[in-house]
Amino acid sequence: MELVEQTFSAVNWNCLEDAYTKMFWDQNVRQFWVDEEIPLADDKLTWMTLSKEEQRVYEQVLAGLTLLDTVQGSVGMPLLSQHIPKLQAKAVLSFMGAMEHMHAKSYSSIFSTLCSSERIGELFDWVKGQPLLQEKQRFVLERYQGVQDRQSLYLGLAASVFLESFLFYSGFFFPLLLAGQGRLVNSGEIISLIIRDESIHGVYVGLLAQEVCASLSERAQKKAEREVYEMLEQLEALERRYTQTLYAPLGLEEAVLTFAHYNADKALMNLGLKPHFEVGAEQVNPVVLAGLSTKTKNHDFFSTKGNGYVKAIRVEPLCDADFIFEGLSPEYLPVTKRDGREVPFDEIRIVRAVEKAATAVGVGLEPEVIEQHILSPIKRRARKERLHIEQIQDMVEEGLMKSYPQVARAYILYREERTRQRGLA
Repeated sequence: MELVEQTFSAVNWNCLEDAYTKMFWDQNVRQFWVDEEIPLADDKLTWMTLSKEEQRVYEQVLAGLTLLDTVQGSVGMPLLSQHIPKLQAKAVLSFMGAMEHMHAKSYSSIFSTLCSSERIGELFDWVKGQPLLQEKQRFVLERYQGVQDRQSLYLGLAASVFLESFLFYSGFFFPLLLAGQGRLVNSGEIISLIIRDESIHGVYVGLLAQEVCASLSERAQKKAEREVYEMLEQLEALERRYTQTLYAPLGLEEAVLTFAHYNADKALMNLGLKPHFEVGAEQVNPVVLAGLSTKTKNHDFFSTKGNGYVKAIRVEPLCDADFIFEGLSPEYLPVTKRDGREVPFDEIRIVRAVEKAATAVGVGLEPEVIEQHILSPIKRRARKERLHIEQIQDMVEEGLMKSYPQVARAYILYREERTRQRGLA
């Protein structure tokens, strides 16, 4: 069999193909990251404060995101790039595809930190058997594999934009909500980094789609745009059922759908089209909306690496606010403050206070030890009686003496100093 010689062109970055691709290449490179840079172990303590239902939702939304990232990295970006003639655009799409795999790996890092091996296996079995999730990926995959001409290429690119800028976001909602409440903050940092990537992925692929659409006849453009809105309606119906399945036990399904609709309109804007749902920012949960910000974040507590790289220069001191229990937990009786007022019990305040004391003396904590010696005894009593804030602090001190004496000393010194300050006041 005679081999046919082929001549390939080399990508020449000294001669720009358009006005924006080099900018997107540079931005992708500047915000490159790897999951090992985020200290996920710090989330183990707050993971234990989540209810079983909250843990299930968190695990399943991340498992679902893992599947969609796998489809996008393994099939979506490689297939679409084959049909884009510009070599520099191919390079950017390849880079984006690699980052989709980074996202998928990051979710596995979160799983390995928070879940047992048995539970991880159950989650990946759940992904294979979840019909709505599988239907979503098949819908998008068919658009990728069905590219035959310029019009079907436009629809394939539009499907990619919907995946990046719409379908991912029902999964992002709960991690952003928890991180905004101060729970699973480091895992939330990974979500923020992923959102920062997806934001430019959706914009860039949307620009490519607009170029392809502009090359069609006016009649073909109108037909293609109608098909995009039809595609969105089909995906929204799937997303609605999927969201209800996952979030209904927490009563969050409507808030998640509002968030998804808000981002679906953003996806349409990336394609140069008019919004369909017309959901304003004021309708979105403000905590979750704040988590969408892709501006650089710096953290100077617990040496957490944000998406801006600033080393910790001080340790955040303990303060009385760490012992004010303001959460809502009907399972436990209210806590009595020093001034006689009663406030709801919130175990995450205990976790934060212990973490701060440990950080002050540079001691790492084992979540299981803290649960056994501190959280469990306090929660058992809080279910049966109204505890005073001083009683809770006494029990924290007692538990630390059994498990981490060095941390206990820092905790005791803080209490003595606060008592002295109140006496002077």
